[in-house]
Amino acid sequence: MTGLLVAAALLFAYPFAIYPLLALLIPSRRRIHPPAGAEPPSAALVICAYNEEHIIASKLENSLALDYPAGRLHVYLVNDGSVDRTGEIGASFAPRGLRFINRSGRRGKAANINEIVPTLEEDVIVLSDANVIYETSALRHLVSRFADPSVGCVSGKVILTDTDDSLRQSEGFYYNIEWMLQQKAADLYSMCGADGAMYAFRRKLFRPYPADTIIEDLVLPLSFVSQGYRVAFEPSAFGWEHGSTSVHEEFRRKVRISAGSFQALARGNGFPRNAPFRFWFIWFSHKFMRWISPLFGLLTLILAFASLDTLAGKLVCGFAVILLAVAALRWITKTSSTLLNIPFYFVFSQLALAVGLCRGLAGRQSVLWDKANR
Repeated sequence: MTGLLVAAALLFAYPFAIYPLLALLIPSRRRIHPPAGAEPPSAALVICAYNEEHIIASKLENSLALDYPAGRLHVYLVNDGSVDRTGEIGASFAPRGLRFINRSGRRGKAANINEIVPTLEEDVIVLSDANVIYETSALRHLVSRFADPSVGCVSGKVILTDTDDSLRQSEGFYYNIEWMLQQKAADLYSMCGADGAMYAFRRKLFRPYPADTIIEDLVLPLSFVSQGYRVAFEPSAFGWEHGSTSVHEEFRRKVRISAGSFQALARGNGFPRNAPFRFWFIWFSHKFMRWISPLFGLLTLILAFASLDTLAGKLVCGFAVILLAVAALRWITKTSSTLLNIPFYFVFSQLALAVGLCRGLAGRQSVLWDKANR
């Protein structure tokens, strides 16, 4: 029983503690730069928007002002059945070069991408959320990675701002580790997914996917890897997005991501295909073991309670009680400190993963996402 308990505890800890330490040992990959004076490839910046009247004008001004050679970048806005002024505002930018596509009813990001991308002629497709403001040179940095013929997709770095006070510190800690793991995954071979708010891919690699896909920024990058291409991380290509304004909003977001991961697993397009062993290692360590961590956490607790007469059982139960007590204290008192924030965020994330697991496998998570009104 003690052996089983230790094994379950190690498997639970693996994606959060053991794998990050192993990742630090991965050497940096040599980067291939574009030849001096080389013209960037033609690019299409595709923005799907639903009820974004508060930010869409700023987003379009930002997109049309990006530092990219004249005539090489085309900006597309898909108004996905918005019931506010998003369509009206978007249409007003058409005389300035915006390619405006208006949908009378809401269809979701996946359905729109499936329909629009095959009609485009640009070499590179950049997908962006409507509420993300890009740094002026972000697109150049992002697209420059395609000088490496092995790169099929490039993910940028989106920095969250104005996050709820109860999440800001722990979320910052989480993303710093996540960005490190993304870089190390790309150094070893490839990232498993991309940041849906800012990523680019070679148009020729696009393959349509189910229109009810919840998180296309996992399914699409995995499809590129299956074709023999890598997904790179470009930290110099960055932008800013408003973070969650409440714990409830962030919980819903995490549940949706978790549900989308399990939807992909259930359908088979969330697994690596035609990929080398080192990519399976990345996917298993960085994604799969994290997705199923609530199951190992529950198993660890069951084994610990069943072996309370052993030192290992007492230690695990004691640790679990302390972790939950600290998280509860943070939730009840709203007191912000590192010692309280990190345990709270961890427990909070585990609960969201568990709920998302159930919703994803049961097919109860809608592809349509209602973000909070900013």
